[in-house]
Amino acid sequence: MKTFRWLAIASAAATFLLVVLGAVVRVSGSGLGCGNDWPLCHGSLIPLFDLRTFIEWNHRLFAGLVVMLTVATAVAGWLTQRRNKGLLFLGNLAVVLVIVQSLLGAVTVKFDLPPQVVMAHLGTAMLVLATLLITGTLATSGAASRESGVGSRESGVADRLRDAARFYQLALWTTISTFLLLMSGALVTGSGAASACPDWPLCGAPTAGLAAIHFGHRLVAGVVGLLILYTVFRAVRRGGSNRGAARAAYWVGAFIVLQVLVGAFQVWLHFPPALVASHIGLAEAVWGGLVVITVLAYQERQATTLDGSAPGESPQLASPVTMGEEPLVAAGTFRQAFNDYLALTKPEIIVLLLVTTICTMFIATRGMPSPWLILWTALGGALSAGGANALNCYVDQDIDQEMTRTRRRPIPAGRMEPGQVLAFGLILAVLSFMVMLLGVNMLAAVLSLSGLLFYVFVYTLWLKRSTPQNIVIGGAAGAVPPLVGWAAATGRVDLAAWWLFAIIFFWTPPHFWALALLIKKDYARAGVPMLPVVRTEEHTRWQILLYAVLLLPLTVMLFAIGALGVVYLAAAVILTGLFIWYAVRLVRNASLAWARKTYRYSLLYLALLFGSMVLDHALGAVF
Repeated sequence: MKTFRWLAIASAAATFLLVVLGAVVRVSGSGLGCGNDWPLCHGSLIPLFDLRTFIEWNHRLFAGLVVMLTVATAVAGWLTQRRNKGLLFLGNLAVVLVIVQSLLGAVTVKFDLPPQVVMAHLGTAMLVLATLLITGTLATSGAASRESGVGSRESGVADRLRDAARFYQLALWTTISTFLLLMSGALVTGSGAASACPDWPLCGAPTAGLAAIHFGHRLVAGVVGLLILYTVFRAVRRGGSNRGAARAAYWVGAFIVLQVLVGAFQVWLHFPPALVASHIGLAEAVWGGLVVITVLAYQERQATTLDGSAPGESPQLASPVTMGEEPLVAAGTFRQAFNDYLALTKPEIIVLLLVTTICTMFIATRGMPSPWLILWTALGGALSAGGANALNCYVDQDIDQEMTRTRRRPIPAGRMEPGQVLAFGLILAVLSFMVMLLGVNMLAAVLSLSGLLFYVFVYTLWLKRSTPQNIVIGGAAGAVPPLVGWAAATGRVDLAAWWLFAIIFFWTPPHFWALALLIKKDYARAGVPMLPVVRTEEHTRWQILLYAVLLLPLTVMLFAIGALGVVYLAAAVILTGLFIWYAVRLVRNASLAWARKTYRYSLLYLALLFGSMVLDHALGAVF
């Protein structure tokens, strides 16, 4: 075990240095220092050296050392750890990854450093480092038990298990988020966008090109950086439960502060190569530290789960040998976890938002949008809406506990921890922004992000609990998708897009108030000041009718400004007239049955209205 452990640690250290050396290759412009030859350098094992050739040749030489150390680690695993399937798997995985990394290095050289392959090359290197760090940490005898605090026997087992599971999930999602941040940084370097933003922390108002890529990376770094600092805070605060994770957290905290400072100074000093390489090296150190924290958090959770004792009370159960000898999670648990994550995103809401987004793209282009553009816009929109909904579940966990309709959601039902849901929502938000920025354009990315932030901070955190006009003002968040679709298709936001925004803005209150009539008791129990709770049901029904009537001139305006034709006009008048009819019947028949019918029609109304826009557009193109 000792030989195996030290080989894994040495391989991880060598991989870390290899990535730093790779950063030196990039910032010094030495990526093609050996020409397009691989694995030789200018046709020779030891060529004549100039500076660029020397740097690239040493990078390849060090890569060969990493391959040999990784293979030696795997061989040592087969010789000494045959009974530990988990460590054997990790050793073999490291070999596979390091081979893939070498092949990607060859492709990078052969095809003149394409940015996508450079990203994949760095990403694989980070996965190699993570695999070796996991192996070395697990192979450290009794790492979780002997490095952890004893824990209190007086405290309940359930409390210890809950705290350990919560911290593990937080650490895991933070580590995943950091990997995404590293990939966005690799894109900045590989695309040549490193110097596209001459200021820090701002970058003017970039809308496209390299400046947009660089600024997008800074926004992602801001979100992920806050998540890292929170994880460090939690690890340090609960240090008595897991001293190893607390010690690693101190280092990660120091590295992230240094990385931010180095990132600022490299911009202010016009990107000197030494600072650029240091910035990449510190990012790698943060990633490695978070991987170690996650492994130690996992071992702590396993020790607490297996016998109910705190880490340190039973070193045998916290042994690395427990990793990989039996299935960690049953198949049913995986299915339940998948369903819970899906439920957090509220897919039924996402579908309606995507309908308004994609239909708007057809209207804006006056032709067929690119299928790839539709795909990236839909993916980014789904991630944004899913992230907003997950964050809403995190913020409203106390309300969800009181409402019959929401008690079965993952947090109030006890199937997921709040920190896990928070991390999931933040990751979806970051992914959404990256997809929109890289696959669509900066304006669409910013609009999508603004809708998410408005929904979480303005509506969920402020308006929802403070005023009966919460859904009126908060409806602006749900009205953003047409703006995103228009910006995605055209790169700007025209007057017609704002009319689409207004239609959804005025549609939201009658739609939601019809639902509020159905679950008024739930909102009253939870203390949420929805209109039927703080006013009267009769007042709410009249408000539904008022907003339904206001929709008629709003929908007609798209015909009046020449954005759409007669087919749409006829559909808008008929559909909105039906909406008004449902609202009138609701006023006259104060029953839950008509509230339910009105709510269901409101969903159908919006989908059919936007569908009629696409139909009008298609018929106009044909005739």
